[in-house]
Amino acid sequence: MIEIFELSVIKRAFIVVSVISPLAPLFGVFLILRRYAFFADTLAHVGFLALAISVFFNINSLLMLILLSIAVSVSVEHLRSKGRLPAEGSLSFFLYAGVALSVLFITFSGKTGSVMSILFGSLSTVTKEDIYTILAGACICLLFLVKYYKKIISLCIDEDLAHAAGINLSFLKIIVAVMIALCISISIKTMGALLIGALMIIPPLSAMQIAKSLRATAVLSIIFSIFSSYAGIFLSYYLGIPLGAAISVILIAIFIFSFIVKVVR
Repeated sequence: MIEIFELSVIKRAFIVVSVISPLAPLFGVFLILRRYAFFADTLAHVGFLALAISVFFNINSLLMLILLSIAVSVSVEHLRSKGRLPAEGSLSFFLYAGVALSVLFITFSGKTGSVMSILFGSLSTVTKEDIYTILAGACICLLFLVKYYKKIISLCIDEDLAHAAGINLSFLKIIVAVMIALCISISIKTMGALLIGALMIIPPLSAMQIAKSLRATAVLSIIFSIFSSYAGIFLSYYLGIPLGAAISVILIAIFIFSFIVKVVR
């Protein structure tokens, strides 16, 4: 058991999940309250495209992830707020476009062996250089949550009430979309493009089966996420399965347990 902590790749994995696992479910709570959970999946598939482009051009993948995800998230929110496309339509377009273009870039790059780590995450994909970018991104997301928490809650509960309270909804929606994109971007290399949505959505869903208040839901979501992430590292290392899949399996088990508790109670 001790030897696992002597590996640099494991140390990096613990650092990454320690900053990602508390943030992702908090944003997930907001997405669920706004009935916008599909947004996470769309940005995850855009992240797949960013990683595929990085592989094709051999450039910094994390920087490409952040830039492309933010650009798409702002575009989706702009199209949605202006009424030029329905929310589901714009999300679906970017999701399918991301997948299709990703396949093209991966195929023409000739590096199809990297698909598994891109889709499902890996213990070894995060480099020392990535750590600093991830920590910086996590700090920005945390500061945003601390500063705008009450305004975001007002936005999620009742937009008309938030507008009446003097909140600049257009700006808040854009900045929330940008922060969600940033959170997903710094998480994808660990969780994988297909499974980052699980870390954002399943912990809040599990917490909602037990908790009776929004605060309790947020706290339980963080606990479930942190436990699953740490346990997933051990499961991934000893069973040789992708990290994102290992964490997601544990999250699924927690959700089933929470649902059973709700039914019995």
